[in-house]
Amino acid sequence: MKALVLAAGQGSRLGRWTPALPKPFAPVANRPVLAWVLDHLDTGDVEEIGVIVPGNFLALYEYAFGTRTVAGTPLTWLPEHMPLGTGGCLRDQAAFFAGAPAVIVPADIISGVDLRALIAHHAGTGAAVTVAAVPRDGQVWQGDVLVPDPDEPGRAAAYAFKPRPGPGTRLGSTGAWLVDAAVLAHIPEGRFCDFSSEVLPRLTGLELWLGLFEAGEGVYLRDIGTPAKLLTGNQEAVRGLTPGPPRPLSGPAPLMGEGAAVGDEVVVGPGARIGTGARVVGPSVIGANAELGAGAVVTASVILPGARVPAGARVESEVVGTGEQALQALLDHAPFGGTR
Repeated sequence: MKALVLAAGQGSRLGRWTPALPKPFAPVANRPVLAWVLDHLDTGDVEEIGVIVPGNFLALYEYAFGTRTVAGTPLTWLPEHMPLGTGGCLRDQAAFFAGAPAVIVPADIISGVDLRALIAHHAGTGAAVTVAAVPRDGQVWQGDVLVPDPDEPGRAAAYAFKPRPGPGTRLGSTGAWLVDAAVLAHIPEGRFCDFSSEVLPRLTGLELWLGLFEAGEGVYLRDIGTPAKLLTGNQEAVRGLTPGPPRPLSGPAPLMGEGAAVGDEVVVGPGARIGTGARVVGPSVIGANAELGAGAVVTASVILPGARVPAGARVESEVVGTGEQALQALLDHAPFGGTR
């Protein structure tokens, strides 16, 4: 079983940090979110991971992540030279599928979905696509929804793309799919195509099974695609709520000034400098190579890699830094995979 990571999107929801900081590099507890995604795919025992990235950033990803994950799974970097959407890019990678199914995940969601169980479930149903879903409050859920088939366990009767809020509990898509190569022929060729809005809702009309894998209540999911979600994702990581613990970056130990204090639920990256009398109150992340001036106080915040907090400043519930600073500081501590 192979896996594909969709990492070629624009990341515009992250606002002022992109495009200088490509969204897959957005740091969670000092590691790019893509590194968390690759760790998760390793739990599914996949044999190869392809990552679809913008063609003009191909060399950046190859340098930063190398040719294998931390666990040793081979990485293949697949350039996208024009925006094709989540459907178009899958059709464009038919050669990678090689006629077999593949696990598909986005590059900006930290997930706790049991990938081994998803793969086993898909193999036992004969579905063309299986979507992993979790229960969500219909009044607040803003994502896609699956309607179970009452007569066929493991099947979806319909797929609704971002429906209006409604009463009761809904099964919300986690963004993790298992897609058979046969589906690729039903994706329009040579143009932008969104898999969720154009392909999945019409699968049943093509007489293809739409499988439903209920991943279970309480499964961890964190989309870091907006500034507020990036802050929350970092706070959850240092609080130990993510599926795996933060994996430290390599590099020199932080430098602590006289009287500096770092509280519980705080991650401090390599090369960071905490000035005299500065304080950090959790849940917070101080990025690699970041600097806190003398007497600065940081509370429940993320200081991005390479950022600087002036002496005496008070920062609370914020994300501080620029995309340029963050990317350069992260690259100083690459690779994030097993080899370069």
